[in-house]
Amino acid sequence: MADHDDPYRLSGRYLDIMIAGWWDHHGAAVAEALRELPPGSGPVVDAGAGGGQGTRLIARTLPDVPVLAVEPSPVLVAVLLSRAADDPGLRARVTVDGDDLLAADLPDRIGGMVMANLIGHFSPHERDRLWEDLAPRLAPGAFVLLNLPRPTEPEPVERSRMSEVTVGGRTYVGWAGAEPAGPERLTWHMTYQTCEGDRVLSSDEVHYDWWTVSEAGLRAETAPHGLTVVPHGPAEADLYKIIRES
Repeated sequence: MADHDDPYRLSGRYLDIMIAGWWDHHGAAVAEALRELPPGSGPVVDAGAGGGQGTRLIARTLPDVPVLAVEPSPVLVAVLLSRAADDPGLRARVTVDGDDLLAADLPDRIGGMVMANLIGHFSPHERDRLWEDLAPRLAPGAFVLLNLPRPTEPEPVERSRMSEVTVGGRTYVGWAGAEPAGPERLTWHMTYQTCEGDRVLSSDEVHYDWWTVSEAGLRAETAPHGLTVVPHGPAEADLYKIIRES
């Protein structure tokens, strides 16, 4: 496992339950794309797998395909590995890699990749390295499916409640806001609260940088690597397939 500053060291205990809403809204569009992947072309990679929400969707949609779940956060790997080990249907098919995607031991040939809510963790230079590495690994007809979370340009994001989940007698609330931090970059300011009735039992503040990229920018940076960008699904999902040109 590569050493790195884990941005989810504090927020990891909240992230899996709070990201579930994204999968509820957009999981059908992701599954639709997965069904377009060529059969028998190699494992599908869940990059930035988090606690495994997407990993479960991939395994459920493609029941005969092995899945490589890549997640560098030790906190989230604990959730991911437990989820995979506890489900007989996942235990035999899901391999967990605890490295960053740029350092992960990827197979020479992959049948597709999902990168949900991940791309902003990579700088433009790192993305260039990523496309260079992935392009020759993609099997014919395979693609990378990713989303471009808004905003796709550095602009202020007013602080708002992003998620609220009740488990037992406690409610977990997430707040988010952002400000520009230079060209192509935002700094997100997150607050995660544990509440019981009107009482706030705990509150964690998290700040992290996020690299913005637009659809035009994505096209420009992938084209030199022989990759084509194709929108997928409803516009609100902001999903794109990165396809290797034949």
